[in-house]
Amino acid sequence: MHLKTLSFAALLFPFTSIAMAATQSNIDSSCQYGTSGVDNFTDIFTCGTVSGSLRTLYYSTHNAYFSKGFNQDTVSYGGSLKYETAPFYGFRAGVSGIFLRGIDHPDEAHTISDIGDNQTNAGEAYLSWQKDDFKITVGDQRIDIPFVGDYDWRITPILFRGVDAHYGDKQNFLHATKVWRYKPWGDDQFLDSTAYTDVDERTNGMWGIGGGRATQWDDKTLSGQLWYEEYADYSRIVFGESHLRWQEATFQPDFGLQVIRGTSQGKALAGEVNSTSYGAQLALSFTPSLSWKLGYDHIAASGDSWNNGSLVTPYAHNTSSGPYFAQPFFTSTQDLGSGNAWSTDVNYVMNENLSIGSRYSFMDLKPAADSSSINQSEYLVYFTWNFTGVLKGLSLTDFAGVQTSPLYDSDFWQNRLSLQYDF
Repeated sequence: MHLKTLSFAALLFPFTSIAMAATQSNIDSSCQYGTSGVDNFTDIFTCGTVSGSLRTLYYSTHNAYFSKGFNQDTVSYGGSLKYETAPFYGFRAGVSGIFLRGIDHPDEAHTISDIGDNQTNAGEAYLSWQKDDFKITVGDQRIDIPFVGDYDWRITPILFRGVDAHYGDKQNFLHATKVWRYKPWGDDQFLDSTAYTDVDERTNGMWGIGGGRATQWDDKTLSGQLWYEEYADYSRIVFGESHLRWQEATFQPDFGLQVIRGTSQGKALAGEVNSTSYGAQLALSFTPSLSWKLGYDHIAASGDSWNNGSLVTPYAHNTSSGPYFAQPFFTSTQDLGSGNAWSTDVNYVMNENLSIGSRYSFMDLKPAADSSSINQSEYLVYFTWNFTGVLKGLSLTDFAGVQTSPLYDSDFWQNRLSLQYDF
């Protein structure tokens, strides 16, 4: 391990003291209010809450993305602090600040861009209204819908400027979203662009609608969700997924199916889109602590489409595989081409402190009709240690792995070590 990891110990005490002080400022813990909120205007602020996430991240990569000799090591710290008012007739307001600072950063060629540039700015700034199962939020916020989300493992979150409305719970719901701007990890400004950094033209964002339904009979639960998303001048995405779970059967098997369809929209700034994916997944719980999952996706080839039939995802490109059943950790399934993708995961929760796991993925994907398959294998191991007692909320997590491909004469190694305090 790189010597820079010693910086984690040095940052432990200031991080925990800041977080504990912020937690203690959740003013007047005796505040009591019903579903509609507090009774008078001053209690909106005196009964508000403070929350946040503070972290350091050591990010090391060697032969980055199969570029031989391209090695990068970066250590940074930062996070976000949020204040949210108490509800008043269902209304709440929230605002957060984000910051990021480097620790002895090397030259730019050896600095991870996602956590390399200093940031200091406002993050979230929103007004929400909730009544029973309906909630609507307007402003700068976190959003969680397929291919539009926070994917919050780095230091500062991905945020979106828009309107987000939800009715129901996590399984039985209707949802609608409109986004105008977004803030990526590596920037503290809201941008009118996307994660496709090689596209110079501006965009009017995206909108999406979705719904989900779950039903139960005997010991089985059948659930499903269907989404339509439209990204201005990029793509249209239709996403559907369904799961059948046996709750009382041995190993509690969960069988899932998914279909993802993408087509061009407007100017098709990333390229023509003609993408179709089909997926299946099996998950088993051997014990309450030990689980296993196997995922498969087939992405149909389309030589006249972007990346040989890949899905265009403007806010998840080179960021996350989103809901794909089969995905590597260090790269994104939808950016690798068409063909067959597999992944298998095993996770073991040893006790209240320690959980460990591993993942293997194989990407038999072709980025162009006349190219060879990348045949990319990724071997990943990880652990999380959750502290208890006076350090409750503090955790140490490490993801370490290697990607191999016969197309390259060097393997791609990466390690991500984070110390995080959530409160």
